Amino acid sequence: MRYEEKIFKLKGETLVIIDWANVYGWFSKLKWEIDPKKLYNYLKKYSQIKEIKFYFGLDNNRQSKNFNYQIKKIGYKVVSKSVKWVPVSLDRSHFKEFLQELHRICDGLEQSNSEIAKQLKVAMELPIYRRKCDFDCEIAIDIMKNIDSIDGIILFSGDGDYAIVADELIKRGKQVIVVFAPGCKGKEYEDFKRGLFLCSVNQLKTEIKK
Repeated sequence: MRYEEKIFKLKGETLVIIDWANVYGWFSKLKWEIDPKKLYNYLKKYSQIKEIKFYFGLDNNRQSKNFNYQIKKIGYKVVSKSVKWVPVSLDRSHFKEFLQELHRICDGLEQSNSEIAKQLKVAMELPIYRRKCDFDCEIAIDIMKNIDSIDGIILFSGDGDYAIVADELIKRGKQVIVVFAPGCKGKEYEDFKRGLFLCSVNQLKTEIKK
């Protein structure tokens, strides 16, 4: 790779952190997918990068286990844990207005087809679950454990929850690069006056697009 092709100008030994749940969610904004193997191969071109850690929530199914195996085979140091499925309260979520409209439709259906209305109401009472597997604590701990042996980090996640860690690293003279997708960057990063390097993942598109 020629020098001018390098997006990152690294200052020394660098730890790469990839919060895959966050990165995978970028597709809805980007309309293109990141290829984990291409991403790994691109990052390995930087001699300063000493370790690439991949944080991934593991589901109890063949597809998830196979993905976990493939990521390890590529060469990533994988940190995984089981996904939790937590119930969502529709009345307190962004589904509230939708639920109210659905009830209104059900009331109308009762006038014309009571069986359909009955089935719909039964379905509406079934619990809804969402996938949850945050690595905020694990990532923060791993970074702080390595803080004395690295000169900087590249964080693939726009989650503003990591801003406090980025701030601490900068105070200790470390280089901090945050890779994010447009529309997926926490507002917490707007408060940084200096020391933080923000990189849109679109700058890496030609290298890492699936």
